[in-house]
Amino acid sequence: MHKKILIQLMKDGRQSVSELAKNVGATRQTVAKKIEELKESGAINSFVVRLNPEKFGLTTKAYVFVREDPRAEIRKKNEEIIKDFHQVSEFYRLFGRYDAVLEIVVKDGRELTDLIKKIHALEGVRETETFIVHSTVKDNPEEPFMQVLGSSKST
Repeated sequence: MHKKILIQLMKDGRQSVSELAKNVGATRQTVAKKIEELKESGAINSFVVRLNPEKFGLTTKAYVFVREDPRAEIRKKNEEIIKDFHQVSEFYRLFGRYDAVLEIVVKDGRELTDLIKKIHALEGVRETETFIVHSTVKDNPEEPFMQVLGSSKST
């Protein structure tokens, strides 16, 4: 039952509980209870609308790879600062040549340059490499979940 509900929510998160119940073949009360269970378990993080950045003047997306000093206290301090940069939509720690990758969404190249200067000014930042996205070929973060949820037999 949980998987059916999750699939329906990913297809259309705006469905009412009544619509969901009809689509998964359960009562409204059962579906509401299962959604609460999914939220409490952490399987559902949030219900959000995905906005089109270009419709809000955010026309430049870039990925910035960062090399830093390996000291944990410096990295922790940088994490707190970087998390507060509103232009950073995603921030991941990496294994490999780089220590972190940031997804950045900004108005233009000038704003991107200003942000990268701020990143370079952080203590312990040794190097950055920036990749500017020129086109999006695929943007479907739900797809891996649809595959996992659809391929398993248990509910």
